[in-house]
Amino acid sequence: MTDPAKYMPWRPLGEGPTYEREQIWLPQLIAQTMSAGSPMVEGKTFIDCRIEGPAVLLAIDGCDFDGCDMGVTGGDVRNLLLRPLGPQKVIGAIAFRNCTFRRCAFFSVGFTGSPDFIDNFLTVLGGKAS
Repeated sequence: MTDPAKYMPWRPLGEGPTYEREQIWLPQLIAQTMSAGSPMVEGKTFIDCRIEGPAVLLAIDGCDFDGCDMGVTGGDVRNLLLRPLGPQKVIGAIAFRNCTFRRCAFFSVGFTGSPDFIDNFLTVLGGKAS
């Protein structure tokens, strides 16, 4: 039998609550979070981290982004955003609640959340709010 850890390109992430100068692959983070029994990333702080997708980050209550590079926009900040069509859920996105991101760099990550979150995101990054 082969050793599965030999083929895992990422080392296991710690449980936090603070991650500093870490490379965070979001599919791995949510897989580890769900394996620990939680459906969302909650109460974590990310400082100077490289946060990678492909993924869509669903910002629920209390998420703060301070001095972050939100990623390549292709000239239009709206390219980073997805508006949920349903009023109750977003299936397939990685949910974050009460998390802080300081000076993080996002790569291949889209963002979604409430209409207020999306409008604030656009306003802060110089796009047009609806």
